[in-house]
Amino acid sequence: MSRSNEDHRFDVLRAIPVVYGIVWSLCIALCGTLVVFLMAHYGEWSPERITAAAYIIHCLAVLFGAIAAARQGREHGWFHGGATGLLYAVLMVVIGLFVDNTFTFDASGLFRILLMSVIGAFGGVMGGAWRRA
Repeated sequence: MSRSNEDHRFDVLRAIPVVYGIVWSLCIALCGTLVVFLMAHYGEWSPERITAAAYIIHCLAVLFGAIAAARQGREHGWFHGGATGLLYAVLMVVIGLFVDNTFTFDASGLFRILLMSVIGAFGGVMGGAWRRA
C-alpha cells in the first residue's frame, strides 16, 4: 500500500475532530490501564490506590484527547474538547453498564460526567492555543 493511501485514511479520521480526539483518548486510556495493571499485579497495590490511578488515567486520557481534537478543528477548540470529554464519559458509562453495572445515576455519577466534559473543554482551550498553522 502506498504512502498516499495511508495518509488518506488518516485524513478521513482527522476530518471529524471529536472522533480523532476519542481515538487518542482511548489509546491513552488503554496504555495507562495496562501500566496500572502491571504495577498492581507485580506490586502491592490496595484497591483504593488502583481506583485513584484509574481516575487519573481517565482524566489524562480526556485531557490529551481534547487537545488532539482541538488541534484538528479549525475553531471552537473548547467545543471540540468538551464534546470529546462528554463522548468519552458516555462511552465509559456504556462500557461500565454492559460489563459490570458500575455506574450509578446519582449526583456523583453525573458529576463525573460533568467533570470529564469540563476537563475536555479545558484541554480544548489548550489545544486551540497550540493549533498547527
